Amino acid sequence: MMIRGMGEAATGPEFREERAAMRKRRAHSALALCLFLLPGVLSGTSPPKRLTVGFYGGWSQGLGYAFGWHSRPSRSDDYNLDVHLGAYIQYNISDFLSLQANVNYQHGTNPWTFTYPGFPYDEGTDKFSIVSANLNGVITAVRWQRTALYFLGGGGIDRGEWEQFWGTYFNLTAGMGMKIYVSRSHPDLALNIGGAIVHLMNPGEHEGYTTDYLKFLIGIEF
Repeated sequence: MMIRGMGEAATGPEFREERAAMRKRRAHSALALCLFLLPGVLSGTSPPKRLTVGFYGGWSQGLGYAFGWHSRPSRSDDYNLDVHLGAYIQYNISDFLSLQANVNYQHGTNPWTFTYPGFPYDEGTDKFSIVSANLNGVITAVRWQRTALYFLGGGGIDRGEWEQFWGTYFNLTAGMGMKIYVSRSHPDLALNIGGAIVHLMNPGEHEGYTTDYLKFLIGIEF
């Protein structure tokens, strides 16, 4: 009978009220801790100015068939991406959301061989380039100390003649990166390190042609 009475007390209304009160105290403690830590997490960062400018450079790596070796009866070739240069103007709508106008010059090489019966063997390397203009949305997800983590996505137009991409075609771009603010006296001066995947689309009369490449960058923003 004594054990039964203890069990009823442990599950009675008073016990449930006590447990609810304990949960409420824990929630209040957790909220107070978050409010206490938040200023420290954001310390060293200041709200960005409305308009920032950036310059960057880096290298790229092609993916898929378009960037592989193509064996043909007479001329066989390959397409390789290497260095790229770019610049952007970014309008900061808020601490977390921005719009970015971005231009980029991508350099590449096209090694090839010529083998055809009755003709002398020949080989060489041609050059090509891709110029793109994009409008991107930028979300600054995390600010900690003097760093900021951001995600980027958008699209644009490209020009350049290589493989089956000729004239004007289109791209979709998604990426992420980190900005490291390097000067307390110049709070908007930041080192920008990031990367993106670029999806190229060349709509044809009968079927479209697509490919992808990875782009890595390091630059400066002010």
